[in-house]
Amino acid sequence: MARLRTGGYTYTLEPGVYGEHTADEFWFDRKEGFCEHIASAFVVLMRAMDVPARIVTGYQGGGQNSLDGYWTVRQSDAHAWAEVWIAERGWVRVDPTGAVAPGRVGAFERLPIPQGAIASAVGNVIGANALQQMRAVWEAVNNRWNQWVLNYSQNSQMDLLKKLGFESPSWQDLTTILGSLLGVAALGGATWTWWERRQHDPWLRLLGRTRKRLEAAGLPLPDHLPPRAMARRVQAHWGTASGAAAPNTQAQAQRIHDWLLRLEQVRYAPQPAQQLGTLRREFNTLSWPQPTPGQ
Repeated sequence: MARLRTGGYTYTLEPGVYGEHTADEFWFDRKEGFCEHIASAFVVLMRAMDVPARIVTGYQGGGQNSLDGYWTVRQSDAHAWAEVWIAERGWVRVDPTGAVAPGRVGAFERLPIPQGAIASAVGNVIGANALQQMRAVWEAVNNRWNQWVLNYSQNSQMDLLKKLGFESPSWQDLTTILGSLLGVAALGGATWTWWERRQHDPWLRLLGRTRKRLEAAGLPLPDHLPPRAMARRVQAHWGTASGAAAPNTQAQAQRIHDWLLRLEQVRYAPQPAQQLGTLRREFNTLSWPQPTPGQ
């Protein structure tokens, strides 16, 4: 360890390609490398001195996300160190990288990883701080998705029930809540679908206007009736009208009857937009029978 501290060894992520005898090359020739070079050269030396030693690889350090408080361990936090066997103590951790670059271990300092052309260009345009903030936002969203969707365990479900006021939640409570939520979601979806169709389907809007006009004329009709059934009701209601105004009323009813049949045909036409516009203009020119007294 003293030799590593004072022998001119340096820590770098770009030491170049080593040859076959990496330990000798590190100790006597290059004197530079990253944690795997340093740890492996240290272990080879220990074994040459009959000291049991082994390489350990894993991670150290990490960064805390300021948005949700979770820690992120990246591939850039990967690290290699050594363990040596000491009598009556067992395996003892030794990190030779700390002798070469103390900040790399104690303060968890990271050398900047070389960036490609695209990453460098993006960083220059929006700035390093903004890029880091965008990364933090994305990781917070991704972590929330992992916690609440992909890894949503039974314990998480029970904790949620406790927050909702259940002191000792059971599977029956969970089933009840899930069933209620599904029912509310289904009802909301059905209501939204109905409203969406009523708002954005011009054919349905025109049919609704026709139903209201017929109701104002004295013929209320259920909402479920299609145009063909409405046409039959119109003909049955006004087609046998009597009195001085009967011929005029019958003619009006016949025109409404024929118009409703054409409206139904347009619903299934291959290109209904133009025909629907014609029907909409005819709707504004239709004459509607007057309601009979008492209606």
